[in-house]
Amino acid sequence: MRNSIEFSLKECMTEAIYLPLPELAARWKLSPRLALEYALRHGLPLYFYFDGLVFDFADKWHRAGGDAQAARQLAAQQERLEVIQLALQRQTLHRHGWLKLTRWESAFDDAELARHQADQLRLRDNIDTLSTRLAQRHATRQRSVRSGLLRAAPRTLRALAEHGQIAFPAYAYLPPSAPDKSAIVALEEGFPLRSILSAGQLCAAMRDVQPLDATLGR
Repeated sequence: MRNSIEFSLKECMTEAIYLPLPELAARWKLSPRLALEYALRHGLPLYFYFDGLVFDFADKWHRAGGDAQAARQLAAQQERLEVIQLALQRQTLHRHGWLKLTRWESAFDDAELARHQADQLRLRDNIDTLSTRLAQRHATRQRSVRSGLLRAAPRTLRALAEHGQIAFPAYAYLPPSAPDKSAIVALEEGFPLRSILSAGQLCAAMRDVQPLDATLGR
C-alpha cells in the first residue's frame, strides 16, 4: 500500500516538470520550511496530488450531505404512500363485504375514496421523481473522480508553513491545465483516504520556479 505521507515524484509529473518541495528546498539551499515560506511570500503556486472525488465548491447537491433533504422527503413520502395504500386496501375489502372495519375507522364515501386515490397517484409520481434524481446524483458522484495535481489554497500553505502537516484539506484550486483554472473545488473520499497532508507532499512547476531562482542568486 502506498504510504500517504511519502511523496512520489511520479505523482508530480504531468505535461511539465514538477519539483517536490524537498528538492526545491535543496535547489534554493534553504530548509523545507524556509523554502515554503519563501514560495508563499512570492506567490509561487504549489500543488499536491489527489486521487478521489472532486466537486465544484458551489455544487451543494452533489457534495457530501447534499441529498439529505431529498432523502428525508423520499422516506416521508414512501411512508405516507404505504399508509394510504393500506387504507385503500382495507376500504376495498370492506366495500366487497370481505372485511369489517375497526371502531377507529370509518367507511370512505366516493369523494374520500377519490381523494385518497389521487393522493396515491401523486405520491407515486413524487417518489419516482425523487428516486430518479437521487440515482442520477449517485451516478454523477461516481463519475466525479480526479486523479492528478490540485493547487493548494493560500490558507493551506500558511498552515503547512506553520505546522509542517495538517488535516487533509477539504478544498483546493484546479491546476492551470484545467478548463476553469480559477475554480475552487471540494475534495472528498480520496483513494486511499488520506487524513494528513504534509509539506513534503507539495510540489512546484519548474516554469514557475525558474523565475524565482534569480532572486536567490541561483
